[in-house]
Amino acid sequence: MNHMGKLNIIIRYTAALVVLIIIVLSYLMVPKLVVTLNFMSISLNAPLPSNYVYVSVYVVSAALVILIASIPEYGRWRINNYVTGELPTFIRMIRDGLSTGLTITETVNLTFRQGGVLARELGGRIGSSVIGPSELGTALMGLARELNNRYLELASIVLESALRSGTKAAEVLDLAYREIDNVVVNELDKVNSLKPYITLAYTIIIVYVFLGSVILAILIPRLISTTSTIVSSLPTGLLSFGNLSVNVINSLFVYSIMIQSIFTGMIIGKVVYRNLSVGLMHSSIMTIMAVALNYVLNLYMPQIMHV
Repeated sequence: MNHMGKLNIIIRYTAALVVLIIIVLSYLMVPKLVVTLNFMSISLNAPLPSNYVYVSVYVVSAALVILIASIPEYGRWRINNYVTGELPTFIRMIRDGLSTGLTITETVNLTFRQGGVLARELGGRIGSSVIGPSELGTALMGLARELNNRYLELASIVLESALRSGTKAAEVLDLAYREIDNVVVNELDKVNSLKPYITLAYTIIIVYVFLGSVILAILIPRLISTTSTIVSSLPTGLLSFGNLSVNVINSLFVYSIMIQSIFTGMIIGKVVYRNLSVGLMHSSIMTIMAVALNYVLNLYMPQIMHV
């Protein structure tokens, strides 16, 4: 495992630990109400957070930690995406260079002068002035392992084998270019076709928060009042509860926003980006956006709904 891979693992575990500490503190440090539930001879007492503003601050802080930790992974995904898209062109330029009689070194240097993310990344890995099949293959394989890119691994094997084949190198590279180009184009088209689902995911979170705020502002107070009336009419000691309030439920709703956002972002990461860490970046953005929206709606929803 290279240095960059170890650093990414350290960042992930550190961020996970910090997020866990923040969530625990969000329960320990905020004001709480002891909600009691009595059913016949069974009594349950649960201290629950009763200030959704404090809980919101802690949840947003946890989301910011996730966002900061996932930004480098998103940058790596972007580099990976650019590299994959430029790979067919890179192979084609080597094929064309060898077909015109250029040496491997001249051909590779020509591709570097054309620019691009792949050329930049490879240029920093090939230090020798004379480039052979092994140097190019090693550089491609090293970049492939750092980015976890299976197309680069395939290209590394194909290029090294083709360049060692002598006079048939251009023919082998032509076949490799056509096959890799088809695969890469199909893969990138698939990713682009799934990107509209990201907007759908954000819309679902917004609707979830809006409906939750409406329910908390209108239905929950009436439900608590109705339930209290029903419970008071039951035989003494059969069923009772106390201290259950809208503030407690709203605090728990903030936690549910974070949970919903995390799972939604992980689905985005797995389906669209093929990378859970990039999905967690969307999770953090959705959490911050949804918690802020929930706070605003709690301020103005009673006036809007004339509650």
